[in-house]
Amino acid sequence: MADSDALLQSLYAGLTIDPPWEDFLRALAEATGAAFATLLIGRGTLGIDAHVTPGIDAGSKRAYQRLSDADPFVALPEGKVVSFQDFVHHVPAPFRDWMNISGTGQILGVDLSRTGGIAVRLRLTRNAHQGDFSAEHSALVASLVPHLRIALDIHARLATTQVESQVFGNAMAEFSVATLIVDRKGAVLRRNAAAERLLADGRVLAEPGDVVHLRDPLAAAGFAAALAAPPPPDDAMRLALPLEDGAPLEARVHAVPPSACGDRAWLALFVASPARAQRLSEDALRTRFQFTRCEAALARLLGEGTALPQAARLQGMAYNTARSHLRGIFAKTGVHRQANLVALLRSGTI
Repeated sequence: MADSDALLQSLYAGLTIDPPWEDFLRALAEATGAAFATLLIGRGTLGIDAHVTPGIDAGSKRAYQRLSDADPFVALPEGKVVSFQDFVHHVPAPFRDWMNISGTGQILGVDLSRTGGIAVRLRLTRNAHQGDFSAEHSALVASLVPHLRIALDIHARLATTQVESQVFGNAMAEFSVATLIVDRKGAVLRRNAAAERLLADGRVLAEPGDVVHLRDPLAAAGFAAALAAPPPPDDAMRLALPLEDGAPLEARVHAVPPSACGDRAWLALFVASPARAQRLSEDALRTRFQFTRCEAALARLLGEGTALPQAARLQGMAYNTARSHLRGIFAKTGVHRQANLVALLRSGTI
């Protein structure tokens, strides 16, 4: 049996590594003789937000995610280590077929509930030709549960700080963009000066009882829908906020990334006038910064407020390719953060 101290070291040391959890999961798989160790994180019944399985190929991960609703090994007793064969009495046909095709044998699992409706599932999987997990393996996993709770909470706080820094960095880059961070009930947790002015104006937003309220009924219904089911991490909900004496304001609703699990932050609401959302010129960006065509196209989307994963999809490129282009953009502009890049791209007449 591997030294539990080494497992704890990999658990806590991995919190500051991007991506987190992988070193710990590799060490845990080795310590228990598992083929794979998996961490699944989701918000209540909204599905899987994060799926970490070191060493698994992308196709196998997608195959599981497609049939995750048929997984019978869910809703385990909170904090208790349970084996698949002891817990599951009926295996749905789609899941049984997946187990046969993937060669999956015994599974050991533990479920943890965190604040904010976060559900965390740890799973250890053996191949069909391997034997069952031993009582010692179950005891080892059980001994890690209190530490895993602590590590998840620490990671949530670290991730939340990073998320809020990014969100408000972007708000500073576009100072006239009103930015509000709300919890799942719509209560305002953070706001910038532009949001304060918009709330004081009262024509499009109000804050009765510290809960943000959109005056327009259609926009309010859209925002309520986003609170109930946030948009995907790489997407946004767009809303129009009508004004009686001018063009409507434009609002975008983003989900706070699930890496901030355990924090109350749920949605980010950005409100800006159409004039602030004018398109950047790719040709002008190429001339100004000596960007390649791909870099200019990506920089334009980022400068207009598009998230990097969505920008990659719009450009028809892989996310890792977009990250490579972003590094080139950083090198040519001399900035190292996306918020600073947005401020630079939108400065001056482009």
